[in-house]
Amino acid sequence: MSDWRDRAALWRARWIEKPVLWTITSPRLLRAVFAGTAPIRGTWPAGVTRSRDTLGGQPCLRLTPDGARGRLLYLHGGGFVVGGPISHGRLAAHVAAASGREVWLTDYRLAPEHPFPAAIDDAEAAYAALAARGPVAVMGDSAGGGLALSLLHACGPDALPVPEALVLLSPVADLSEGRGFGPDQLLPHRWAEASVRAYAGDRVPVGPRFNPLSAPFPAAPPTLIQLATGEALEGDGHAAAAALRAAGAAPVTVDATPDSYHVWHMGAGRVPMADRAVARLGAFLRAHGA
Repeated sequence: MSDWRDRAALWRARWIEKPVLWTITSPRLLRAVFAGTAPIRGTWPAGVTRSRDTLGGQPCLRLTPDGARGRLLYLHGGGFVVGGPISHGRLAAHVAAASGREVWLTDYRLAPEHPFPAAIDDAEAAYAALAARGPVAVMGDSAGGGLALSLLHACGPDALPVPEALVLLSPVADLSEGRGFGPDQLLPHRWAEASVRAYAGDRVPVGPRFNPLSAPFPAAPPTLIQLATGEALEGDGHAAAAALRAAGAAPVTVDATPDSYHVWHMGAGRVPMADRAVARLGAFLRAHGA
């Protein structure tokens, strides 16, 4: 990490964003903070048109790059309790520009107001609606990566079509009862564990729609997993890669970045290491698509 902008982003994650996640316990207040600080983290790229739309009965942000070819469903992160088109729109727009795909960023329902299975119901409905128009890739970061993995259990023979490609950024893959979260540059373990409890609701659900690694995947597409070396979800990323390989996905590439933090991609347009990661995932999506 040689660029001062990379170092500044890591400092901000460790000393500003992590304390905020530790201190603010109200999901509604945290959602407002996430949305209000989005311009500090990243920028809007040129050449990408923004429009509001609906997908599978849920509102979404539609991001169309010049000369768009192909589609991508983006399932945002935020521990199942925060996040949406405002907080993640800039990153999704950079993904659209890098991949050349039209990106649909769905505004799925959030816990604790809407616990499981609301989020995965919305993800499946959005994917079904988009897949009805033709081949589509899927991308998810953090909790959205977990939803993307759960979505694969609805795909396969006599079911929804398997995505063209899958991109996961620091995915949550293990939601088994009693799991803990280790040290992380950004994620306080208390917040991460409370978010999973909020998503689970009154009782811990069972089955792969909640915990994607609790059953083998029926099928899996070419996959790229990007994560930060040493982050709390590094093990989840490698476990997901192993399960996807067992399902026949090829290739499955784990792209680990040292001296970084959880979903550093949010800094796209301002943070060089975020721009480099987005460029790599864009190239992957271009190589595995229409």
